[in-house]
Amino acid sequence: MMALKLVQIAIRNLRRQLRRTIFTALTFAVAVFIFTVLVAIPISMDRIADNASKGLRLIVTERNNNRLPAKYCGEIKNMPHVLGCMPEVLWAGVYRDPRNVIITYGVTSELGTVTSSSDYQASPEINREFAADRRNVVVGSTLLHEQGWKLHEPITLRDPDDPKLQLTFIPILELPTEYLSRTFMFNRKLIDDAVKKLFGADIAQNAAFLVVRVDRAENMGLVASQIDENFHNSEAETETETESDAVAGVVTNIGSVKTIIYSLCLVIQLTLLLIAANSMAMMVRDHTSEVAVMRALGFQRSHIVALLVTEAAVIGLIGAALGAGLALWKFSTGTSLGAITGVMGYMTVRPDTAVAAIGIAVLVSLLSAAVPVFRAIQIAPAAAFRKVI
Repeated sequence: MMALKLVQIAIRNLRRQLRRTIFTALTFAVAVFIFTVLVAIPISMDRIADNASKGLRLIVTERNNNRLPAKYCGEIKNMPHVLGCMPEVLWAGVYRDPRNVIITYGVTSELGTVTSSSDYQASPEINREFAADRRNVVVGSTLLHEQGWKLHEPITLRDPDDPKLQLTFIPILELPTEYLSRTFMFNRKLIDDAVKKLFGADIAQNAAFLVVRVDRAENMGLVASQIDENFHNSEAETETETESDAVAGVVTNIGSVKTIIYSLCLVIQLTLLLIAANSMAMMVRDHTSEVAVMRALGFQRSHIVALLVTEAAVIGLIGAALGAGLALWKFSTGTSLGAITGVMGYMTVRPDTAVAAIGIAVLVSLLSAAVPVFRAIQIAPAAAFRKVI
């Protein structure tokens, strides 16, 4: 009950200096919005890598970044602890604007052998629909919403280097999982046949990389070593790493990016602390006469501290809620990070991140009020009256 009364009195006092209250709250809102968006980037990166590690998959590439023979999967499948192997191709297609490049993944019928229980499991009906038409694709939710695509409505992508190569796709499934939020998977036979028809080149026996499913986490390193040793000194030497390591590499030096972002967040918080401290000092100075009267009437220092601190907390809470709420509304469905983190990069603001940002902002607001409030309660009532008079 006492806390509610303090809040009511604090709000009434803040309304007396409405302009300053609004500007202070907006300062918190802008800072918290930027802070929430920035801190969501490394958090999203960590979730990508963490989700990738649950699939127990290895990514096999050519040591010199050339194409791999798809036939390698035949030998890999016979290795101990291997549950499946699938050759994939990558194709960059342009959607309308030449700057809007969509990275697509061509998969084969072996897709089911490399998926795990941690992955999104499509219904048997969807699997049959996907196999029935080579144009059918499954698209991650973030990519689908970014591009404004609709399920079962055809979309056409063209090759950025040769306009003759155009492929029409029909999205049939939106993948809701975060890790697959920007995925675009299609039957690779569609591009294999298109390239052969247009250019006479047979790419069906090539792969950009191989995806290998392992039975248990403790066997990941063993299988990776077996694969690289098996194809040592072959026509295309391999380099094998876990899927989580591959994803971390794709998002472009995740460690450096995180360090930079956290440094920016620290700078924002220090700037916010200085601005808030100045605003709180002005607020407390304006309350000097009130403090004097309250002290003269017998109010304890604890009562005055509680009132002034509550005002600081209310300003911080209102501004932080506005900024974090805006970030959550704008980025809750996820957005691409583009060149910052590569083709797998995306950022999503989740409710827990927004709540944490609000908590930090309120704490900063309270810390900024600490020194002005401490000075205010040290002033003797008589001295405070002399300042007013």
